[in-house]
Amino acid sequence: MRNKYEETWLLPPTHSVNRQSGEEKPKLAGGRKTSLYVVQSTVHRQTVTFTDKRIFHSTKASPFVDSSKLVKSREVKVPPRYPKFVEKRRANKMSQHFEYLLVLDFEATCQENSLGPMHPVQEIIEFPVVQLSTADWSEVRRFHKFVRPTVLPKLTAFCTSLTGIIQEMVDDKTTLPEVLADFDQWMKEDSRLKNDNFAFVLCGDWDLKVALPNEAKFKNLQVPEYFNQWINVKKAYAAHTNHYAKGMPELLRIYNLELKGRHHSGIDDVANICEIVRCLGKDGHDYRITSSNHPTHQRRFFREAGKRGGNSNNK
Repeated sequence: MRNKYEETWLLPPTHSVNRQSGEEKPKLAGGRKTSLYVVQSTVHRQTVTFTDKRIFHSTKASPFVDSSKLVKSREVKVPPRYPKFVEKRRANKMSQHFEYLLVLDFEATCQENSLGPMHPVQEIIEFPVVQLSTADWSEVRRFHKFVRPTVLPKLTAFCTSLTGIIQEMVDDKTTLPEVLADFDQWMKEDSRLKNDNFAFVLCGDWDLKVALPNEAKFKNLQVPEYFNQWINVKKAYAAHTNHYAKGMPELLRIYNLELKGRHHSGIDDVANICEIVRCLGKDGHDYRITSSNHPTHQRRFFREAGKRGGNSNNK
């Protein structure tokens, strides 16, 4: 019996010629004859029209469908890529593994690609975090601070044009050690946050895999343990749909969301990632840790990710 969710169901029809009558008849991949032109869904679900009965005129004189023998068309929904799991989650209203998701997106000192990487180290200059409740996907609270760089205190023109952060916005601000202490205190102020009921969410791995560890190592800073594992929303989307999105703009297009503010403004990027997180969560995805600074976890994930393909850190 043919699986109704088989991918060939979504393919456009081809044509075959009846050798006896010479009549050209459309058929779907797999050889089934039909009067239906199926439109492949570009997102998760898309409504298309089709006819229940696929009856063709048998004479050479009229190759067209006999409309009197066709039943009224009705509207159906194209099934999602993972119908069994998604429908089960929606039907049972499955609770999320984490009660809270903390969406984070650092901005750091930078220069044009032609000049190579920042030497000796990139420094975080914007530190925004928004806490979401997975019960209703509402914002609980936020933390947002600009950070004064100390190794290369003067921002490049390229950095300002990319992030929108001007020199005056960081000159009188606190440095990274103080901001980390303030953030840790902010975390402790909410008694609802436990060791195992929250996770950070990033669009990529760069913020907690590269930026913070590299600067902390260069400046000999101690980083809280909770920064050592996180959810990469691009990997979460890939696990849910079997399609890897290259960055935040593509995810926004997929969910028909408009870009809020400017791309590469930390607080604006966080707001946009929050919208993506909400859409994916409401679509039935149960968020789990995808990335970690622990080697054993990384090896396990890459074995799983290898089957899906793609591992870009583009925002």
